[in-house]
Amino acid sequence: MLHILGMVGKGIGITLLCILVVLVVLLLCVLFVPIRYRVAGVKEETGKPQAAVRVSWLFHVLSAFATWEGSLHYGLKVCGICIYDNLRRARKEERHEDRKKSGKNKKRNLKKCPEEKAGDEEKQPETIQETHSQIRQVTPPQESIPPPVETTSVQKEVRPEQGKYRQEEKTQQINSKTSLSGKWHTLCRKIRQFFSMLLNLLQRLLEIPHQIHEKIDRLREKLEKFIAFLQCEELKRAFTLCKQQLLSVLKSVRPRTVKADICFGFEDPSVTGQILAAAGMFYPILGKNIILRPDFETTVCSGRITVKGRITIFVLLRTAWILYFDKDIKRLIRIWKKEEALDGRQ
Repeated sequence: MLHILGMVGKGIGITLLCILVVLVVLLLCVLFVPIRYRVAGVKEETGKPQAAVRVSWLFHVLSAFATWEGSLHYGLKVCGICIYDNLRRARKEERHEDRKKSGKNKKRNLKKCPEEKAGDEEKQPETIQETHSQIRQVTPPQESIPPPVETTSVQKEVRPEQGKYRQEEKTQQINSKTSLSGKWHTLCRKIRQFFSMLLNLLQRLLEIPHQIHEKIDRLREKLEKFIAFLQCEELKRAFTLCKQQLLSVLKSVRPRTVKADICFGFEDPSVTGQILAAAGMFYPILGKNIILRPDFETTVCSGRITVKGRITIFVLLRTAWILYFDKDIKRLIRIWKKEEALDGRQ
C-alpha cells in the first residue's frame, strides 16, 4: 500500500514539475522571443497605392496581417489557421442575405401563380357587369343656377357690442389717469437702481488694478517654483536616465533592414534636384539598399519599399521597471503633486 502511494505521489510530482517547466519555457519565450514585423508598400505609375503589414511571433505560431488594396483587409492566424478575417465575415453575411432574398422571392412567385389564375377568371364577369351598368346609366339633368342678386345699397348693421367697447375705453382712460402716480414712482425707483448700478461698476473698476497685481504676484511665485523645479539635481538625473532608456528602446525597436526603390519627378526640375541633394545627406545612415531615381522631365511618383524589424518584450519591461522604481522620478512626482494640491487650496 505504501509503495502504491509512493508511486502515485511520485507521478503527481513529475507532472507538476513538467507543468512548471512548460510554464517557465513559455514565460521565457514571451520575454525573449522577439515579435517580428514587416511593412511593405507599392505605388505604380498608373495604379493605386498598396500596403501590407505583417506581425508574427515564435515561428509564425501567432501572426496578424493587414493589407490595403482599395479596401482594408485584416485578420489573425494561429499556427497558420485563420481565426479572424473581416472580409470572410462580410462575405458570409452577404451570402446569408442573398439566400434569404432568394427564398422570399421563390415563396412570392409560388403564391402569385394560383392567385393570378383566379383573378383572371373573376375579372371576366366583372367587366361584363361594368359595361351593362355604364349603358344603363342616364346623364342627370343640369341643375338650374339661380340668377345673381344685385346689391344696390350697403346696409349698415348696428351691433349692440359697440356700446360695451366704448364703455370699456372710458374706464381705461380713467384708470390711466389714476395710474400716472404709480408710473412716476416706478420711474424714480428705476433711476435709483441705475445710479446704484453705476456705483457698483465704479467700485469694480477701482478693484481691477489690485486684482491684476495679485495675479502677477501669483504668476511670479509659480515661475520661481517652476524654475527651481527645473534646476534641481533630481530632475537632471531623471532626465539623463529617461534619455538613456529611450535610446535603448529605440535601438531595439528600430528597423533592421530597409529596402526601397523610388522614382520621383516634379514639374520644376529644380525641386527634384533639391530633394535629391537633401536625400544624399542621409545616404550614410540609410545604406545601399535605398535607391533613388530622379526624373527631371516628367512628374512621376512610384516605387517599392519594405521595412523589417523586431521588438523584444523584455527590453520594454526592463525600461518600465527601471523608470518605475527610480527614486529621483518618485521624488519629482511627489513634489509635483504637493505643488498642485497647494495651488488647488489657494
